[in-house]
Amino acid sequence: MTEQQDNKTLNLYPIDYPFETLVSRITSEKPKLILNPDFQRKYKWDKEGWGRASKFIESCLMRIPLPSCYFAEDEQGRHLVIDGVQRLTTIKKFFCDEFSLEGMTIFKNLEGKKFSEIGNYQSELEATTIRCIILRKENSKNLIREIFARLNQGAVKLSSQEIRHAIYPGCFDDLLVELSKIPLISDFSLTENSNRSKDDREAEEQVLRFFAFNDQNEKLDDYEGNLGTFLDAYMEKKSVLDEEEINRLRVLFTSALEKCKAVFGDTVFSDTTKQRSKQGLVYYDLLMPTVGVLEQIVIDSKTPNIQSAFRELCKSNAFRKTLSGGLQNKTSILRRRMQWRELLENAING
Repeated sequence: MTEQQDNKTLNLYPIDYPFETLVSRITSEKPKLILNPDFQRKYKWDKEGWGRASKFIESCLMRIPLPSCYFAEDEQGRHLVIDGVQRLTTIKKFFCDEFSLEGMTIFKNLEGKKFSEIGNYQSELEATTIRCIILRKENSKNLIREIFARLNQGAVKLSSQEIRHAIYPGCFDDLLVELSKIPLISDFSLTENSNRSKDDREAEEQVLRFFAFNDQNEKLDDYEGNLGTFLDAYMEKKSVLDEEEINRLRVLFTSALEKCKAVFGDTVFSDTTKQRSKQGLVYYDLLMPTVGVLEQIVIDSKTPNIQSAFRELCKSNAFRKTLSGGLQNKTSILRRRMQWRELLENAING
C-alpha cells in the first residue's frame, strides 16, 4: 500500500512475526523493536496479580486469533510499538520468567509455572505468530501522530505529550524532560497536602508551552486556535537542534523561571488578588515570556511596580472575561497578552 499525495493514506506493510522473533528484537543489545519505557509504566495487566496476563498466554496456546500490533518505523529502521504494548510486554515478561501462570481454566496443568517450566509448550509459544502492521518512515509525522492518538483511545490512552515524546525523540525532547524536573515545574499547581500526582508528561508539556509561545510574535501568527496542533508543530520543528541551541534554550528557560520567582515569590503564576490562589497555566503563559525575559536590572529595580501591575491585571474585568469560555481561544490569548504588556510597559517605564 502506498501513500497518496494527499498525505491522508498510510504507507505501510504487514508482517507475521513469531513470538520468539519479537522477544529477540525487544531484548537484543541494540533493540530493533522498541517497547518505549515510558509506555511500559502504563502496563496494566499486573495490577491485580497476573490473571489477565495468564489468560492472554492461555489464549495464545489455544490458538485464538490475536489483534494486530502497530509499529512505527524510525530513521534507523527500528520499530516503535504504538499499539500492542500490553500484549508484547506480557509476551516478553513471560518469556523472561518474570511471572508464573495463574487462574488457568483450559491448561490447568500449567498453573503456577513459568515459561522455563512449561516443557513442550515453550516451542508452541515461540512459534505463535502475531500480525504486525509496520508504518513506514516515509509517512508524515502528522499522520503517525493521528494514528497514535486513534489507536490509543482505550483504558491506557496516551496523552498528547507522551505521543510527542515517542514521535520526536532527541535532544530537544531530552531538554523538556530535564527542565520538567525543576521543582517549580514538577510541583506546579500542587498544594501542600494534595493527593494528586502529575503524570502523562504534563510537566514536559508545560516547558514546551513556554518555548512555543516565546517564539511567537505579538500576533501569534503560527497559532490557529488549537493548542495541541500548535505544540505538535513546534515540537516537530525543534526535533533536531545542535548542542549550542539546546544550551541557549536551557539558559533561557531557567533564567525566565528564576526572574518570575524573584518578582512574585511564593505567589508566582497565581492570581495574587486572592487569599488562597492556585497556580495556573494562564498566568504562567503570560509571565514567562514577558517578566521572564526582562533584563536583571529591571527585575531588581522595578519588582514592586511589576507586582502592582499584575494585581491590577488580575482585578480587571476585561482580563477576567478572557478566562471564561475557551481559555486557549486565540482571541482570548491575544487580549490577555495585550492587556498585560500594556500594564507591564507602564510599570517599567512609567
